[in-house]
Amino acid sequence: MEVNNPNFVRRFIEEILVVVIGISLAVTAERMVQTFQQQKEEKGVISRMTQELRRDSIDLAYNLKHHQLALVADSLLSRWSKGEIELAPDSLKTYASKSLIFTFFASSTTEIEALKGAGKLYLIEDPKLLSNILKHYNRYADFKLSTDLGMQISKQIIEVYKANATLQTNVGNLQNLSKIYEFDPQELEKNLRGNRNYENLLQEKRVFDAFVVVQAKQAITRLNAITAALAENQKPA
Repeated sequence: MEVNNPNFVRRFIEEILVVVIGISLAVTAERMVQTFQQQKEEKGVISRMTQELRRDSIDLAYNLKHHQLALVADSLLSRWSKGEIELAPDSLKTYASKSLIFTFFASSTTEIEALKGAGKLYLIEDPKLLSNILKHYNRYADFKLSTDLGMQISKQIIEVYKANATLQTNVGNLQNLSKIYEFDPQELEKNLRGNRNYENLLQEKRVFDAFVVVQAKQAITRLNAITAALAENQKPA
């Protein structure tokens, strides 16, 4: 028996279209929700990374300032010991304390490790930005190497000071590293001027202070570029 009913065919086609359109709308809505959720998570990742990098930037600036002071002290004390310049007692005491400064960079890696562990770091879709972030954190190992070697020399220098001059510590000045240690300047003048071992240690420490200054400046430049790129990624398209 042959069915030839235009109304039946039309209704059948309409039902098919309704089903197709319904499925398409459902898929589209699901994709929109997924896209919105992914964008929201990416913004959260970018916000967390930005805060962590800003903390690093503050710590790097702190280290840079103190190592620049130490670098100057290393140079002046070396020249003083060789008899190239004269230093007043108060200046000698201050520079001796500054020459012992060797702060170390303590990077904030909590967020990036958590994001990597959760697989969320890769929500940052810009491949160049993601690569720059990972490379930047990988270079933090350089600071540890410089820190370990520099602190060893600082310990040797303070032993030289303690063996040749009376020490007074100022625990009330822990926020001002250049005023923590005070050695008797007259004893420094009498016992250390012309001391070859002392001069050699100052020269070695000068190298590591210069190393840290360069590393800190480069890291701050990278941080500023990454932070700016993260901010750019947060802008609405």
